[in-house]
Amino acid sequence: MSRVATVIAVDVRRQAAGGFWLIAVLVGVIVAALARALPGDPGGWWPLLLLAELVVTCFYFAAAQVLAERDEGVLAALAVTPLGRGEYLAALTASLGALGLAESVVLLHLGGARPQRWGFAILAVALVCALCVLYGVIAVAGYPSMSAFLLPSGVWTLILAVPLLPLLGVGNGPWLWLHPLHGCVVMLQVALGSAPPERATPALVLGPCWVMACLLLARRRLRAVVVDGGGR
Repeated sequence: MSRVATVIAVDVRRQAAGGFWLIAVLVGVIVAALARALPGDPGGWWPLLLLAELVVTCFYFAAAQVLAERDEGVLAALAVTPLGRGEYLAALTASLGALGLAESVVLLHLGGARPQRWGFAILAVALVCALCVLYGVIAVAGYPSMSAFLLPSGVWTLILAVPLLPLLGVGNGPWLWLHPLHGCVVMLQVALGSAPPERATPALVLGPCWVMACLLLARRRLRAVVVDGGGR
């Protein structure tokens, strides 16, 4: 546990020095301004707005940090240090997740949102952060550089957006529960009062299960980065 805490502290300093915090603030201000500019009550659009923000803060930041640390030899050192891949991923998820959670809470206030159930809102955002960080590691593992990843990353992020299709009047149905982020969207709707609390019951079980599944896959993909250098 002390190893993870040490890596979290290092990650936080690295993210601050690398401009991650500044970018997070800028993205938050833009999204908050967009929420304020929407006609009428933007409550139904908050899942989309929050996901757009967290894709940057968690998915892209995780991908960028993994590639940077691979190039610096940090990931190669995992093979000869007591720190395991799972601990590395836990620290990365915790550091970026804390940034994403803080950003989301501030964004909800600045955007004029008034969640009726903050517990559901915080849990949903925490799960989205964890899933996006791990998904970022899974997605970027096969690419040699961030520039090579940027163009195909659009396809990876489109996959993340599938649970938002019902907001556009497309593709509603029970099959959405097969997507890891659908439960998070439902919990956000519950938090904002647009869905009854009982709708979130499956998400309370499925959410942690999806995180564990993504963690296992991310560990495997991270090994490819460490051992094979991430080349295609």
